[in-house]
Amino acid sequence: MANLNVKTTFNTILSLQSETLGKRILAFVIDSIIIIVYYVGVWWFLSLFNIDFERAFGDDYDRVVWGWVSIISLPVLFYSLISETLSGGYTMGKYLANIKVVKIDGFQPGFVEFFIRWIFRMVDIYAMVLLGIVFGDVMLRIFSFYTIGLIGLICIVRSRRGQRLGDMVAGTSVIKSKLKQSINITILREVGDNYKPKYAQVLKLSDNDARIIKETFESARKMRDVKLIRKLVVKLETVMGIKNKDKPERFINDVLKDFNYYTQNM
Repeated sequence: MANLNVKTTFNTILSLQSETLGKRILAFVIDSIIIIVYYVGVWWFLSLFNIDFERAFGDDYDRVVWGWVSIISLPVLFYSLISETLSGGYTMGKYLANIKVVKIDGFQPGFVEFFIRWIFRMVDIYAMVLLGIVFGDVMLRIFSFYTIGLIGLICIVRSRRGQRLGDMVAGTSVIKSKLKQSINITILREVGDNYKPKYAQVLKLSDNDARIIKETFESARKMRDVKLIRKLVVKLETVMGIKNKDKPERFINDVLKDFNYYTQNM
């Protein structure tokens, strides 16, 4: 298991723990089982209607069956893309294996990053299978199914960040999702019961963003690095879509308090 030290957009070093190859394989197996169960369930449901497609559609039988298969396969085709986008980096397999997709700059991946990873699945996971189906004979096609994920596995093993091709292009990695943090990292700023937040835009920040802000801010204050504090303010203004009219240190303190207030009450 490798430790990934990456410089974030908040100008601090974030330590990521890349997960073992075994857990990524486990997650893929779980997701594959879910897909198989889905197909079996759909075909069992359709069998209840006892439809004779060949007799009902005659010469159009092949086209109708192909159309039905295409429609039924849509959820499978977009399974990982939709799951990771909606959950912020998980499929069911990744969730059960306690791993998730993150950006290596410390931020939560967006749709573009998840889309790139999804597109490259064809290369990382299914490239050899597709080549076998298109250009191979029967034996080569059968053999190609044993090479599922081969390119991705080679890239993960060779990459110091445990990245497959899709991760390298998207700027993401797969890490352990349940990292134990100290109390100084998890607690941001104490807020009272009567506290009134100023910036609802803090909801645009993730837990990881808030942690990075806190670490960077405290480090800059200790070093009396005014320039770094100003850069942090500018970055927060950009991410949150606001314009600060307060003193830099007070602004950052308020952002951390507001984040703590909103996340405690969600």
